[in-house]
Amino acid sequence: MTAKTRKFLAFLLLLTAIFSMTIVNASGAGSTASAAVYGNFRNVKSGKIGWDTLYRSQHPANGSFRSKFANELAEEYRIRTVLNLSDSDSTLKAYFRKNKISSSYYYRTLYSSGRVYTANLSQKHTSSSYRKKVANGLKFLSKNKGPYLIHCEVGRDRTGFVILLLECLMGASYDEMLSDYAISYVNVNQYTQEKARQKAISCLNEEFSYMTGKAKSTNWRQVDLSQHAVNYMIKGGMSYTEISALRKNLSRSDFISSKILPNKQDYKFPESKNPGFELSPDLLVSPTF
Repeated sequence: MTAKTRKFLAFLLLLTAIFSMTIVNASGAGSTASAAVYGNFRNVKSGKIGWDTLYRSQHPANGSFRSKFANELAEEYRIRTVLNLSDSDSTLKAYFRKNKISSSYYYRTLYSSGRVYTANLSQKHTSSSYRKKVANGLKFLSKNKGPYLIHCEVGRDRTGFVILLLECLMGASYDEMLSDYAISYVNVNQYTQEKARQKAISCLNEEFSYMTGKAKSTNWRQVDLSQHAVNYMIKGGMSYTEISALRKNLSRSDFISSKILPNKQDYKFPESKNPGFELSPDLLVSPTF
């Protein structure tokens, strides 16, 4: 066997390892990596948020390696309405033109059906229009049926803040919010669980300080974050009627989905720097609204 042949076989073995992932099933069984990990995709079930109602993920249609998984899971879990925090309409359309043949078919179908709102948020809160853009996106959710998907580019920072805002609105505990926020640092940054938790604590201090106007050192367990979430939305331009409709939509548990993701406490975190993956076939099924 020549050196060139050995290198080729080694390359094939590497590809085999990369494609050797199994999808985590509802009981949490499976390999250490999953499509949900790669897509940073999960059901947010905190406070009074209904099961199978609110999801978060990385961008499902930007053509990145991870986007394939987010798009597949959006279809698999029958996402009906999407809040895209990172793109403008023109940016999203550019992604569609660039990736004409890709696994973003389902996402494109949602967009063409008027089910994707593009908020075009900056990565920082410094923009004077940030609050208004967030509120406009939440108005869209209040007027459309779920299940809902909220995402930005990697589904961590902008998505993290908006998910926190909704969790606060729905009466989630500090520990529930901390647990969910930390998962993104495991999925995206491949932090250990403890490092992810410490990073999440720092992020929650910053996000809650921005939302409430209080010091970062505040004991957030003693703050009425639900009321502060309402105040934030009102200042952004939402009415009490719209906030009430949003609460009602988020509390529903009658949305139908094909599967149930594992509970956060059963979530399996990858330790490998390069976990493998496996794409299931695109079903190319148009959403039913």
